[in-house]
Amino acid sequence: MMPSQSSQLPEFIFGALSTSEGRLKQVRMSRIGLYHDVDLNPIAPMENEPISIAVRVGAEIAIKSIRLHYTTDTAIPLSPFNFEHPSIETLPMHRTRIEWDTLQWGYLEQWTANIPGQPEGTQISYAITATTTNNQTIACPYVNVDLLKQQFDPEDLDFKTLEKRYRENQPQIYQFIVSSQTIPSWIRNAIIYQIFVDRFAPDPETPFQTPSDRSGIYGGTLNGIYSRLNYLQDLGVTCLWLTPIFPSPSHHGYDPIDYSTVEPRIGTLEDWKKLIAEAHRRGIRIILDYVVNHVSSEHLAFKTALGDRDHPTYEWFRFRDYPHEYDCFFDVPGQPELNSDHLGVREYFIQNACQWLQQGCDGFRLDYAHGVSHAFWSHFRDATRRTKSDSVTLGEVTQPPSVMKSYTGRMDGCLDFRLLELLRGFFVFENLTVSQFDHALEQHLAYFGSSLVLPSFLDNHDMNRFLWVVDGDQRRLKLAALCQFTLPHPPIIYYGTEVGLNQLENVGRLEESRLPMLWGKEQDSSLLAFYKQLIAWRRQTHHHWRHTRQPWLLDDTNRVYGYECGEYAIVLNANSRAFTFSIADHWRSPHLILTTDLNTLWNSQSNQLSLPSFAGAIFQKQN
Repeated sequence: MMPSQSSQLPEFIFGALSTSEGRLKQVRMSRIGLYHDVDLNPIAPMENEPISIAVRVGAEIAIKSIRLHYTTDTAIPLSPFNFEHPSIETLPMHRTRIEWDTLQWGYLEQWTANIPGQPEGTQISYAITATTTNNQTIACPYVNVDLLKQQFDPEDLDFKTLEKRYRENQPQIYQFIVSSQTIPSWIRNAIIYQIFVDRFAPDPETPFQTPSDRSGIYGGTLNGIYSRLNYLQDLGVTCLWLTPIFPSPSHHGYDPIDYSTVEPRIGTLEDWKKLIAEAHRRGIRIILDYVVNHVSSEHLAFKTALGDRDHPTYEWFRFRDYPHEYDCFFDVPGQPELNSDHLGVREYFIQNACQWLQQGCDGFRLDYAHGVSHAFWSHFRDATRRTKSDSVTLGEVTQPPSVMKSYTGRMDGCLDFRLLELLRGFFVFENLTVSQFDHALEQHLAYFGSSLVLPSFLDNHDMNRFLWVVDGDQRRLKLAALCQFTLPHPPIIYYGTEVGLNQLENVGRLEESRLPMLWGKEQDSSLLAFYKQLIAWRRQTHHHWRHTRQPWLLDDTNRVYGYECGEYAIVLNANSRAFTFSIADHWRSPHLILTTDLNTLWNSQSNQLSLPSFAGAIFQKQN
């Protein structure tokens, strides 16, 4: 059995770690220099808990001593960090681990120190310095890029990223807030619907525009979304995630010019207020996409910095050769990156975020969140939660689960890119057996526990649509969706997936997966009916999926997967052949709740189930 033809094409998932080459570079880079990857234990300290801080020492540097400097005094200036200030405590760090690393062909070290437990709400700021065996004082993070360039080539290390990270021998100021804040319960139970604003719905009685290029403007608006609230409510979703609605020179909005208002072509602040009020009346929340890592080069702060290097916003950006060279997002000059630890940057973005919360927004999806410091997100979550007690923060973190987990206590959750890989690996590319898939799911869910909410998704605006990679095979889409909706974390539906929206060619440019929404007779009514049924059922049973999952059928040969959770049993036939078998005898007269294929045959007398190819079913066990 072979995977679909489209799935033979290279998979595109946004981020440097989407390829094995990128992952190998990341592993190498994690083993060099003096580096603190926000390694705290516990990750999210609560009141009076001692906090262990760890730093890693690479094989290429020799360290004699390391010091941890910390303060709880929020009044002292942190830039520059005055180590002699009486409010700053200095603790010696001790080497607590030595391990051999074959990749670096040398020994790696870990040094740690403990900060005493602190009261609720305490802000802790800290920095790390070290002395080498030749008595050189270095600040964390540190690496000798020139030395590494002699030892490695660009195939081994990403020197551009290293130079950005270690440009000056200045200490990084790390911060966190001791907090017992919990994740708002509503987001755990949400059904999230992602709307790409320009591509979802134009004003009523207005057709989509037809630009000559797919990166052009199609004409989606806030009023268009408002006019489709009946559709969204009938679909059953409980939360809308809107791609950026702020003024921007692009169709996508991920390069904002101004964070205080709405892009004129999609509407006005009054349109926003009308939309949020009516959505809330219907029990639908709205979260906004929020970009902090970078802005548009047309943003006033950047334009002012270009014109006057003595202006305060000059320090918002990282100029390499003023005014022509500066750090920018994926080397796009039109998207200069920000120094998120600058106090002016922090105040600007937090103030605007709180303004949107005051105007009804329910939280934020945080674009490219790992490009911004953990310290920023600690302050962001604290401030936004104080503005609106049940607001949420969900990060786009295209990094390994270990990095995702480090945002515990700084965000409420992260979009689950690792789960995306598992779902596509099993249902599309077929490079996972049933037992491998089940085991990987169990590990993944156990690794995070309830520390973060991990919204799941099958596709989004930065990758090929799921229907595209399965050659339009709706059987596989329904099967994968059934699995997605029986996982503990909130599912996300990318606009149009529920009605068969696909793309016209493989993603070479991201716009391929951002075609206009299908409306009216263009929609696939049978697929839509399935999604409505699936969503309604999930909403009725959401509390069941936090129970422990137990596999009861792991048939690698036939690619049939069965598992139970609470009072429900699920069976998935991820095979191009039909499969017939008897449900376990200890389930007394199980009741068929839902199936992805109407040709499924269930004989309740004999407990005999016949699943067509790529079909799944949900049963409720009887007491």
